[in-house]
Amino acid sequence: MVSEKLTAALKGEPQTCEFRYFSRDGKLRYTRVDKSPLVVDGRTTGVLGIARDITEQKEERERAARADKLRALGQLASGVAHDFNNSLAAILGRAQLLHRQTTDPALVRNVEIIQTAAQDAAATVRRIQTFARKPSAIEFELLDVRGLLNDAIEITRTRWYNEARLRGLHYEVKLESESDLPANASASELREVFVNLIVNAVDAMPQGGCLAISTARRGDRLELHFADTGGGMTEDVREKVFEPFFSTKGANGTGLGLSVSYSIIERHGGSIRVESELGQGAKFTIELPAAEPAARLLEETSSLPKTSSLSILVVDDDPSVRETLADMLATLNHKVVLADSGEAALQELSTADFDLVFTDLAMPEMDGWETARAIRKHGRETAIVLVTGYGSGTLPPAGDVGLIDAVIGKPFDFDQVGEVITRLFLSPETLVPEAALTA
Repeated sequence: MVSEKLTAALKGEPQTCEFRYFSRDGKLRYTRVDKSPLVVDGRTTGVLGIARDITEQKEERERAARADKLRALGQLASGVAHDFNNSLAAILGRAQLLHRQTTDPALVRNVEIIQTAAQDAAATVRRIQTFARKPSAIEFELLDVRGLLNDAIEITRTRWYNEARLRGLHYEVKLESESDLPANASASELREVFVNLIVNAVDAMPQGGCLAISTARRGDRLELHFADTGGGMTEDVREKVFEPFFSTKGANGTGLGLSVSYSIIERHGGSIRVESELGQGAKFTIELPAAEPAARLLEETSSLPKTSSLSILVVDDDPSVRETLADMLATLNHKVVLADSGEAALQELSTADFDLVFTDLAMPEMDGWETARAIRKHGRETAIVLVTGYGSGTLPPAGDVGLIDAVIGKPFDFDQVGEVITRLFLSPETLVPEAALTA
């Protein structure tokens, strides 16, 4: 092709071509060469070639194209996010209730894995809803990447160990990691990336094999490698592997795992790339900004003081969510009454006083906003918490500022429910400022 373009340029036809090559540091780069005839005294005597490095422009175009596809995915998926979050609210809530009721170590561990998986699934739904939004750093926390790698290996163990043994297959997942891998990141997001890479590696080794996970800290960057012994990729597959909806698994694949992983790593200020040749396995490399190690990573604690028993009305048309929230509140020593609609809630309020109302947003006939307006219209000073599967950032309609006292997103957990009640019913003097807790 090069010789053909050179010949055409010598004939007086300007030509442009692009080259792809690996630089000395092993990174893929792109160069564009523009060729034009060199004319002296009306005669073509040679070819003038100008080469430009277009790596950054090409990568920027690819990022923009991926972002457009992911935004389209977010718009497509936002309509079903509420239903997913309703199901996750019941799963997570019931898992947490079971966790509080058992002391069997094996059962506790299984319940914890269910909780983690449900929380990560909820985080995935939130990200799908907000692909077009640039995340703020407040969503990140200081954490140890090694711990997240261990979590991902444990979460996928059923896939590469239990199920594989039943099929007579053997997989080995090895982790060689430095102990100090601090990063400012989202735990659920990085866990999702690691789970995706492990599952993809297992799928790429249908007869069994080995996945070697290794890490290193290089200056201000963390480097993570996932190398499998699978069949590898063709050049065409390697170029498309991070594109949304591209899959080599046929009907068994969605084509979203690696594209979502790419988006997650990018939003963390990092990069992800793949090296692979057909028959030689594949190696995914992730680079992330390293954080300054803290003296200790703070663990979540239930440090807020407890409130006295309250009378609470729970309003939701979904019985699994309604009953799960009621059981959680009862476990927290509150008295609970249930209503399956806004109209039923108003009937309950006409015969009894409640300290607090939890109302779902998306209900038929009378939604959460209408229910809250009706409660306020009757002069009730009851505290109102809106529960929604559309995200805790849900804003009230124009003119309804102050209509509700708090918003809690689905799926919710014990800590979220307890914290919102505490902050609504304890005076500011009772609460310990966050600055004092970290001083």
